[in-house]
Amino acid sequence: MKSEQGLGRLVGLSMLLTMATSVVGYFVLLPPVFEAPGFLAAAAGMAARVRTGALVVLLAPLLSLAIALACWPRFRRAGERTALALLAMAVVALAVAVVEQGLLLAMLSLSQAAAAATPAAGAPFQAAYAAAGGARYAVHYLALFFSGATSLTLYVLLYRSGMPARLLPAIGVAAVVLQLANIALHLLGHPFQLALVAPAAICHLATGTWLLVRGFRRGAGPMAAHAY
Repeated sequence: MKSEQGLGRLVGLSMLLTMATSVVGYFVLLPPVFEAPGFLAAAAGMAARVRTGALVVLLAPLLSLAIALACWPRFRRAGERTALALLAMAVVALAVAVVEQGLLLAMLSLSQAAAAATPAAGAPFQAAYAAAGGARYAVHYLALFFSGATSLTLYVLLYRSGMPARLLPAIGVAAVVLQLANIALHLLGHPFQLALVAPAAICHLATGTWLLVRGFRRGAGPMAAHAY
């Protein structure tokens, strides 16, 4: 029983750390590098910041994969196919995030090469940067999509696995569906609405905090009716 509660608290801590690393990476460390005069001109002088941001961003999918692995026995009892889906989504999300950060580091290399070149040789670097930046932009939203899909599967399993407040993962499912729809529409050419991501962020914070404090429900196992 204590191990089950400890596992729930570990999941809650991992959820909060996943959110914290995403916020620090995407909203604290990396944005200044993209400000005027632009990434190509500025990144070479902030190389340590770019590399640190890339590593911090990668911590989020790594933590999601850790949750899937650590909770495999419990989640498997709640639904083997869904537990496998969580593991698969976490692996794909990590792989896409690695590609995204690899492209970011490639952009950094272009910035460093451009800083060392003569002004007359700048055109090729601009063209290469535009290609790498465009690819990184597209992969970034794919990474967000698979991260959201991982969260959606996690909420389903938390709902089935004896979480104390089942309303939280139920709301989390709806919030993540809204987030995924927002990302999908953006990939189809519509403007990205940051406000539509807020409910998922709030649910992630609330669910992680609840699990950190309470853990999984005492004496309650996975719902047998959903064990498929």
